[in-house]
Amino acid sequence: MASAILYLGVCATSLRAQSQTELPILDLNHFAPSVREQLRKAYDEARARSQDSEAIGRLGMILQSYEQYEFAAICYERARALAPTDFRWGYYLGIVLVALGKNADARAQLQDAARQRPDYLPAQIRLADLLLLTGDRRESQRIYELVLKKSPGVVFAFYGLGRIKADINELSAAVEYLSRACELSPHFGAAHYALAMAHRNLGQTASANEHISLYQKDRFTRPALNDPLLDAVSDLNSGAFERLKKASNFEAEGDLEHAAAEYERALEINPRLVQAQANLISVYGRLGQTRKAEKRYQLAVENDPNLEEAHYNYGVMLSGLARYDEAAAAFRRSLEINPYHAEAHHNYASLLEREGRLNEAAEQYKLAISNNPALRVARFNLGRILVHQGKLAEAIDQFLNTLTPEDENTPRFMYALAAAYARFGDRERAIMYARGARQRASDLRQTELLGLIERDLQILEKSR
Repeated sequence: MASAILYLGVCATSLRAQSQTELPILDLNHFAPSVREQLRKAYDEARARSQDSEAIGRLGMILQSYEQYEFAAICYERARALAPTDFRWGYYLGIVLVALGKNADARAQLQDAARQRPDYLPAQIRLADLLLLTGDRRESQRIYELVLKKSPGVVFAFYGLGRIKADINELSAAVEYLSRACELSPHFGAAHYALAMAHRNLGQTASANEHISLYQKDRFTRPALNDPLLDAVSDLNSGAFERLKKASNFEAEGDLEHAAAEYERALEINPRLVQAQANLISVYGRLGQTRKAEKRYQLAVENDPNLEEAHYNYGVMLSGLARYDEAAAAFRRSLEINPYHAEAHHNYASLLEREGRLNEAAEQYKLAISNNPALRVARFNLGRILVHQGKLAEAIDQFLNTLTPEDENTPRFMYALAAAYARFGDRERAIMYARGARQRASDLRQTELLGLIERDLQILEKSR
């Protein structure tokens, strides 16, 4: 076939009839050449074996691996009609219907799959997750508990039960379940966040801050569900996610050039991989390649206008370029999509503060802290505004919450606390914290800050 269009059919409903031999139309122009060839071969096989569920189902699996969910669903419908006792096609159909947001249809498919193979735990977990998403907590809880009876170490069952208990305000039970999820998977970012919120609602601030910090480190990390059937789908993708993983590792190591190259390769394989688009905005911005960053931003929002991270990363880049009005608009857009994005609140606050809009900035800093109590820089900046407003006791409270864990920012935070105590009239505490700041600045060889601290400390000690 010379064209990059596969003639895979006319409409989904006609495919429910087994006599239908046409398959839906799929435009492959935006795929890399190797992927186009892979899909053409699968299509040719499915067309040649139009009554073979394996050939039709395999085409659906390949389409699913490239997130072509609508077309994959049509193939799975047909494969299931040809082989109604084959568990795979109904299970895969349920998964892609979830991806398409067709939750009622997905529920029916996953319930059938769970009944057909009650021993296949991934099907039970996916059904329970969908039931929780759609508000059926009772049935979701029943399935999670059944899963744990069969297999006591399934992290997603503990996570799901913890979320249910948090939703119904049984917070102690929520902490128990979510703590177990975090023990089983220490880098499960979403579980740490849910646990932090449960601790916060119980008034356990220290524990909440601890798990928010862990969430910040692993916010995009999620344990893999041991699902051999879905792994078989992922294996058909020509490597986009492997490239994404490799790029993320390069980025974490600070090797931005190689990170950008790997993200670009991932997008050559799968142009709809929006996370790579969003990450490239940040990477190109940090490399000073503004035009490339802007292009990636435009492509990202075309693919998914509600990708909060794309707007946030673009705002960070614009701030660095002193394009403050545009940056503020990008942060506001990110917050419209996700009002709980603490860093977006913080960065937007800093722009408001720059304009002298201190009351509005303070409110944004407070929102940042509310959504991430461990975001120490937000507490520090809020504290500075409170000092300016003469609210010294409130400022001191914010500064006290910046002192742990210790890092390169601790001397600066401790110095601000000392200054606040000095203004408050508590000279002894001011001296104590100034000395602590001096020692830490000295240890970290922060010579400029050390000079400022020593100057102020001498004034404080002379006036005792």
